[in-house]
Amino acid sequence: MGAQIVTSIPSMASVYAKAVKTLKRKPKNPVLPETVLVFQGAKADPVKLAEFRQAVGAPMNGVLPSLYLHSLAFPLAMSLMVQDDFPLPLLGMIHLSNQVDVVAPLAEDEAFDIEVHSENLSAHPHGATSDLVMRLVVDGQDRVLLRSTFLAKGVRLEGRTPEKSAHPAFAAPQRTASWKLDQGTGRRWAAVAGDYNPIHLSALSAKALGMPAAIAHGIYLAARALAGIEPANGTYRWSIEFKSPVVLPASVDLAFQPQADGYKVHAWNARKSKPHFELDLVRS
Repeated sequence: MGAQIVTSIPSMASVYAKAVKTLKRKPKNPVLPETVLVFQGAKADPVKLAEFRQAVGAPMNGVLPSLYLHSLAFPLAMSLMVQDDFPLPLLGMIHLSNQVDVVAPLAEDEAFDIEVHSENLSAHPHGATSDLVMRLVVDGQDRVLLRSTFLAKGVRLEGRTPEKSAHPAFAAPQRTASWKLDQGTGRRWAAVAGDYNPIHLSALSAKALGMPAAIAHGIYLAARALAGIEPANGTYRWSIEFKSPVVLPASVDLAFQPQADGYKVHAWNARKSKPHFELDLVRS
């Protein structure tokens, strides 16, 4: 992979300003670029960190929540997707899952390098998926690895298209929490995290990109679920799989289930008995 040192992390607004041109991408047998973007000496912004914590209820425990780090690094990863050699259309991509490995949490005042690349282009029943990978490195050692998987609908790869997998019937567990999310949830989170993807901002802009209405950011949902359970020390891993979008406004039921080595969190639409996401956190 070819590493490129960058001197600044772009704003999400500047990335989305360039994203419109990616709508014309209709690749045949696409290939992901081997580019690695590197930003050195990143540090948390105390104001943005405070806004993040207030938005999701994260504790003030001296370390950086893994999804605050995601919001800091993600514009750099997204900037890969608007470069000319990235083959998939950015706008309209669907966020399927995240996986995060934390070797040791980063302290609030700790400096770190960010390295981002794309990988794992794969066929999907509805198109093609790819991963954006963000490595946070201190003194040459990986401290946090963040992986986001996205679906580009309608993109076809050579070979056999996977068949749709059967989904087992959903049986809601015992509810332990509930959230009420109003129509402005996506706009408020965009102001905190800088993610102004139109599918989150209004019914009108979401419908233009094929959504039924504005949907909540997956990262907001994950960050809020993690706020009370993410460890402040040690090594751990968490992953989240998004089952169906949270269409705003929404009422979300949740079950936080303690496990021997962590937590399992389910979230669902009680009225439709339809799952929204499943999150697993495991301490090593």
